[in-house]
Amino acid sequence: MDKLKILKAVIAELEEELRRKLAAQETAAAGATHIEAKAETKWDTCGLEQSYLARGHAQQFEWLAQQVEELRAFVPLSFSGAPVGPGALVETHMGGEKTLFILLHCGGGTEVWVEGREVLVITPESPVGAALQGKREGDTYSFRAGVEGTIVRVE
Repeated sequence: MDKLKILKAVIAELEEELRRKLAAQETAAAGATHIEAKAETKWDTCGLEQSYLARGHAQQFEWLAQQVEELRAFVPLSFSGAPVGPGALVETHMGGEKTLFILLHCGGGTEVWVEGREVLVITPESPVGAALQGKREGDTYSFRAGVEGTIVRVE
């Protein structure tokens, strides 16, 4: 499977999430400055709460934008015959199912469909990512109180 296609799909999904975060930030900012958000008493904090929400959305947007830039600059290498590391595409057999993971420094939890297969982004800090790192094709791994799997393929 082409890792560059996967990377492009992940970036596209994160860019869509950026658009959603920007819209949420704009909505919260508009709510903070709306005429009805003006405090009528000293206990009325609606406008203040909206401004905190807008700030939180803006911070999440900036954090995600940094991740997208990092992924745009990332060049995945081949991991055939090598231990699993960032950039590896790993197919596992776990719990009776085959799962396809790509190990990246960011974007964890993002799911994309490429060439008719679902690919899940994991990070080295995630339980599965930590369990897979350093393993090779054919190795077994475990995490979370006995959940075990076997690495079928590493690219």
